[in-house]
Amino acid sequence: MTSAIAAGLLAMTYVTTTARIAEEESLTYKQAVKEVLPTGVTGEVKKIKAKGWGSDIELLVGVDKTGKIAGVKILKIADTPGLGMNATDPKFLAQFVGKTAIDKFKAKQDVQAITGATITSQGVADGVKKALEP
Repeated sequence: MTSAIAAGLLAMTYVTTTARIAEEESLTYKQAVKEVLPTGVTGEVKKIKAKGWGSDIELLVGVDKTGKIAGVKILKIADTPGLGMNATDPKFLAQFVGKTAIDKFKAKQDVQAITGATITSQGVADGVKKALEP
């Protein structure tokens, strides 16, 4: 009997929180779109997965109509705090703005790598470059 009540409460909690989580994710996505493709910039937004140090990195990349990166936002990343997690820093992501398909996207060359997180830095660069592919 106690198990049935607990299961019922768990199911009710799942139903009520699932909708709320989906709503929050939708709002987060809409805000991210505004960040990577600012008002007045015409282009497209791409959701990209790239290989990070510990797991995949999920990026949102805005590409303007001339083929330049308009903005980059990391949606999901699981990396070492204080190292790879620094990839979410707006200063790190800002270096990609204005890059085009002719850029190399190579950490420690035309991409300022995060100290101690070269693999993550390259992963982000690879993801941004992938957004420029047709």
